[in-house]
Amino acid sequence: MLILKLNNFKSKDKKITKILEIYRKTEEFIDLECPYCKSDELIKWSSYARVIYYLNENNELKGELLEIKRVKCKKCKKTHALIPECIVPYKQPTLDVILKSINEDPETYEYPFSYETIEHWKQIYKKRYLPYLKTMFNSIKEIIPRILENIFNVYEEFYKINKKILMMSHKGIINMACF
Repeated sequence: MLILKLNNFKSKDKKITKILEIYRKTEEFIDLECPYCKSDELIKWSSYARVIYYLNENNELKGELLEIKRVKCKKCKKTHALIPECIVPYKQPTLDVILKSINEDPETYEYPFSYETIEHWKQIYKKRYLPYLKTMFNSIKEIIPRILENIFNVYEEFYKINKKILMMSHKGIINMACF
């Protein structure tokens, strides 16, 4: 299975409906390689239908049948499904639906997934993604002071240079009309 990132499409639109529309229309994807042999010689092979659930522009749940495209590597002969990054592998709902479902109040829950399914998603989230997010957050926490210090240093240098230019123009050394 190959997960298609936005740069594999020629669009930067992050709306799921737009990503799915582009996915349906696109015949050739860019920057793809076989995960087994790393060859970029992938040919269109076949497709299969898959039901997916996503949130439309009005934040309403929409279900539809999506043709998942497949490719075959000319070098190692392995086949791969091409799925857009908004679709979770081996799941019908997209990531936004899953995240919204696990954060919903069970009393006001409105989606067609069972309580057991949502609890399963919560457990997966806690085991797999929460530790990753904590590590990422801690890394960001360590980087932010350095970024702020760099911004401050750049601002300080800019201020010094600007002050020199103003002093030089005041003394008549340079003409500010040139800037």
